[in-house]
Amino acid sequence: MINKTLVVVAVVLSIVLFTLVASPLSGTWEANLAIDPSPFSFTELSSTFVVDYTVGGFTGTSNSELSLAGFIWQGFGVTGTLGAFTIHGDLLFGASTADFIYDQVIVTTSIAGIDVGLYWAQLSDVVLGGPADGSVLRMAGNIGDIDIVSYFELSAQVEDKDDDSFNGITIYHAATGAHKHYVTNPLVVGQEFTGEKTVVSGWSFGCVEDIATTLYITCHGFDYIKFALTGIETGIDWLNFDVDLMFQLQTKTLVLTPTINLGESTCINVYAELLTDPAVMTSITGIGIYGLGFTTIFGNVTVRDLSVFNTGCYAITTQEYGSVIEDKADALEYGHDFYPDYWEMFSIKVTGDGCCGGSYTFLANTYFNKNVTSLFDWGMTHIEATIPINSSLFLTTEVEVDTAGVDHFGFGAEASW
Repeated sequence: MINKTLVVVAVVLSIVLFTLVASPLSGTWEANLAIDPSPFSFTELSSTFVVDYTVGGFTGTSNSELSLAGFIWQGFGVTGTLGAFTIHGDLLFGASTADFIYDQVIVTTSIAGIDVGLYWAQLSDVVLGGPADGSVLRMAGNIGDIDIVSYFELSAQVEDKDDDSFNGITIYHAATGAHKHYVTNPLVVGQEFTGEKTVVSGWSFGCVEDIATTLYITCHGFDYIKFALTGIETGIDWLNFDVDLMFQLQTKTLVLTPTINLGESTCINVYAELLTDPAVMTSITGIGIYGLGFTTIFGNVTVRDLSVFNTGCYAITTQEYGSVIEDKADALEYGHDFYPDYWEMFSIKVTGDGCCGGSYTFLANTYFNKNVTSLFDWGMTHIEATIPINSSLFLTTEVEVDTAGVDHFGFGAEASW
C-alpha cells in the first residue's frame, strides 16, 4: 500500500510540474446536452476537458469528464522519449469520490532488431477485480519471414489484437455506462509468474496462406496450444477457409470459418454466409445472402443503403459503431449497440468547407422497422449536424424522431486551441 501511494504521489507531482513549466498549452473542450421531451427530462449532460502540455521530449495530458452524475473521472497521461526508450503512462481517479482507480506505465525500446516492452499496471480495490497489480515483458522479433512474439506475464496480461482472450482491461462507470480502456490488465496482487505466451506466425505451405501457432503456459502448467490457419484455398475461386485448432489438456476445439468472395463492385457489397446441414456439418447446402449494402458518392454527398434479410441473426449497428451490418452475437460480445427491429437504413451525408474555417457535416439516417405497418415501414430518423463557427469552434446538434414523435434532441459545442 505504501509503495502504491508513493507511485501515485510521484506521478501526480510530475504532472503538476509539467503544468507549471510547459509551454504552449493545447487542448479541447466538448460539451453535450440531450433532452427527452416526453416526459421532459435531461437524458445526457456531459463535458470533457482535455489539456495537453509539452516540455522537453514529453507531453502530459489532463482529461476531466463530467456528466449528470457529477465529476466522474479525472485522468492524467504522459508520453515521451528518453534516449532510446519510449515511455507512456496513464493515471485514473474517480473524481467524485477522490478514489485512485488505475494506473499503468509502458516502456518500449528496440535492441539489435528485437522490440522490447515492459508493461506495468495496478488496479484499486474500489473497482471490480481489484486490488491487483502486475507486469508483462513483451519481446518481438523475426527470423526471415517468421515473426516471433513472447509475453512473459507477472500477474498481468497485455492486449493482443489477434487473440480475443487477451483484450486488456475496460473500466466502467456504473451510474453512466461510460468506460475507459487500457492495454495492461493486472490480474492478482503480487509480481509472481502467472504465464508465458509465445506466438510464431508468418510461415505458410501449399494452399495455406498463413499459419500462426500460439503456446500458452501458466503457473499451473500447460494451458493450450492453438494453430490458426488463414486463407486455405479450396480450388474454388470464391471459397476459402480459416481454421482455428486448439488443444487443451482434456479437450480439442476446432473452429472452421468459411470466407466467401463474391466480388465487390464500386458501390454494392454483398453480405453472404455458407449454409450447412446441421446433421452433417461438413455438408455445404448453399449460400445465404443476409444483407446488401449500397454506397455512392456525388461530389460532397454520400448516399448509403443497408438491407438486412436475416434480422434474427444480424442487425444494423448504431451510428456510434459505424452503421454496419453485424452478427448480433458478435455485437453483444464486443459491446456494440445495434437496432434489433430495423431491417433497412437509408443514409445521406453531406460535408463541405465552412465559411469561416473548419468543415460542416450533415447526416440523416432513416431506418425502416420490420414490425410496423406504416408507410414504407418507416421506423425512425436520426439527424446530426456539425456547424463550424471558425476553425477551432464547432456547434453540434442531434435529433431523433420515431413513430411516437420526437424521441430526443440534443446540442453541444466543441472547442480546441
